[in-house]
Amino acid sequence: MRLRSMIPAFFLACAAVTGGVALALEPSPPSASAPAEPGAKPVDPEAKRLAQALIEDILTASHAAEIYGDLQRTLRDVYIPMMREIIEGGYPGMPDPNPEMTAQLAKLLTAMDYMRKAGEELDVALAENRGAIVSDFAAQLAREASRDEIADVRAMLELPAVRKGFDVLYAASKLVTGYTYEDSRIVSEFSAWAKQLDAAKNLKGLPGLDGTPVSVPSAARVRKAQAVVEDLVRISHLEDMVARAKRFARDVYLPTAPVSEEERAKLAAQLDEFEFTYNMRKALVLALAPSVVASVLSDEDLETLHRFVLTPSFAKGFDLLGNTVVAATAFTKDDILQAQKSFDDFDRKAKVRERAKSDGEKVTDEWQALIDKWRDKLADRLSPETRRGLESSLDDLDKTGSPI
Repeated sequence: MRLRSMIPAFFLACAAVTGGVALALEPSPPSASAPAEPGAKPVDPEAKRLAQALIEDILTASHAAEIYGDLQRTLRDVYIPMMREIIEGGYPGMPDPNPEMTAQLAKLLTAMDYMRKAGEELDVALAENRGAIVSDFAAQLAREASRDEIADVRAMLELPAVRKGFDVLYAASKLVTGYTYEDSRIVSEFSAWAKQLDAAKNLKGLPGLDGTPVSVPSAARVRKAQAVVEDLVRISHLEDMVARAKRFARDVYLPTAPVSEEERAKLAAQLDEFEFTYNMRKALVLALAPSVVASVLSDEDLETLHRFVLTPSFAKGFDLLGNTVVAATAFTKDDILQAQKSFDDFDRKAKVRERAKSDGEKVTDEWQALIDKWRDKLADRLSPETRRGLESSLDDLDKTGSPI
């Protein structure tokens, strides 16, 4: 097997195991795989053991089960109730749909609900067959990859940069799945309120600085605005996120970027310019913001804005964003340099091994057959009602187009 083809092959195996549902990540007990087709290459038992262990490790490191479990929960507990309330009318920030839109949204809701049912039914089937799936894919990997090739992939999986990359994907997924239904309502309420405020007051530019007349706010209103600004800065983690991004750019990206020294010098100058400009503007904005906000918002508006800012939903949103920034900037210079060297070595070994193999040796089409086998087996575990409903609802959406 071509060494560079192994990475997508391993991830195909892992995707088949999770199958889009959350499964326990404990190592599966050994399970006998289906007998190979006549004429298939024999399986090296040790290579299969290494491949099976690697698949399990990738599943753990990638947070695959956690991510899809979060997606299932979000579909069930957030998006389906949200869609139902939008159809019925009364969801904050959404106008009551007209009859045509209601019909389209109802089709989407039906498809989403059948997707939920299918996911719940497949959870059971996948839990029962997890060991067999891992065993089958490990056996196929062992037929097409040597022990050394599997060991090379494992060595890359152990790289800090690869592990941290998986953590970034997991943190980013939480930006979609980290909210509750109540969170979604609060964010929609705030969005609707902000749009109404903008429409009523035409909030463009900076009053007093863009030529528009401005009334002088009272000292009490400025203090209210000051409290809003301070709380917003505090819960947004803005200073920490910017500091992390600057450190990453200067200490990690700049010395490891694959550019000429001339380009590196230009990047360093741009970073210096950004840091100077940011610090200057930050001081100006923090000094002016309370007075500007107090001049355009009434006491009632300030109280409403402050109430939104102090909700747990707002704090959660900023926390999730901050966690993503922390994960994305956790790489060190050594992480990147080590990964670059390892991937270069991996590619070099691949070319050497490919030259040593006969011209007739090619990646087989057994992967697709294996995927088809388990796709059909799992699809057969869906109840007839769920399968018909899912297929029919998706066909309806395909014919009319999604309303979103």
